[in-house]
Amino acid sequence: MHATATPRIKRAALTLTLGAATAAATLGLAACGTLAGSDSGSTPPKKKTIADLTGPQIANKALAATKSATSLTMALDGKVDGDDMTFRMSLDKKGDCTGRFETSDGDIQLLKVGDTAYLKFDDAYWKSQGKDGEAAKSLIADRWMKTKATGSDAKDLTAACDLSEALSDFEGDDNVAKKGALTTVDGTPAITLTESDGTERYTMYVATKGKPYILKLVTKGGKEPGTVTLSGFNKPVGAKAPAAKDAVDLDKLGG
Repeated sequence: MHATATPRIKRAALTLTLGAATAAATLGLAACGTLAGSDSGSTPPKKKTIADLTGPQIANKALAATKSATSLTMALDGKVDGDDMTFRMSLDKKGDCTGRFETSDGDIQLLKVGDTAYLKFDDAYWKSQGKDGEAAKSLIADRWMKTKATGSDAKDLTAACDLSEALSDFEGDDNVAKKGALTTVDGTPAITLTESDGTERYTMYVATKGKPYILKLVTKGGKEPGTVTLSGFNKPVGAKAPAAKDAVDLDKLGG
């Protein structure tokens, strides 16, 4: 059975990393909680928690719980397509987002509010683009670039803002997750799950208090090692459009 089981932790890690890669290149059940026993009798039964389940059961519940979130904040620190990248973005199922990518070329800020997307590049990024970048910098200066999110130049980028799409691959399934030690992630009690695939090792940290959200995914080995941290579940993204004077409408510049 294990030979044909799907490596769910690996799949989740790759799904989140792919979302970051796509965005930079183009500029997973109800709460498991505790199952309370009866209060009758002099010796109430021990409460059962998610940590008492098997590794595969925990992984499936974690994937489903995370997928049910209406919003979250995702942070990546690792390698994407061979390059170092630090990425942080808050996104929701309405498609709004606000985030920042720190790449080897420079920093990129992304903001999407409704049907409009905004981008801002730092000086290092403009320089990395050569003469075309310098020319664009002289026109844009420190303002945001504004464009329709549904336009051909922006749709791939803004797809990374849609939480439903980002978590579309988070589905319960057979898996080979092995249950590990209890720990904490930023103060939240959690349990670790691990999977291996060749030289790659994946560790998932699942909350054991409240909903069993995925709190962290760590990939070691392979071509894209790194850490993805999830937080801010169901909290407002807070994406707000910049003032008109602080944005250049690329659609109007394009004629």
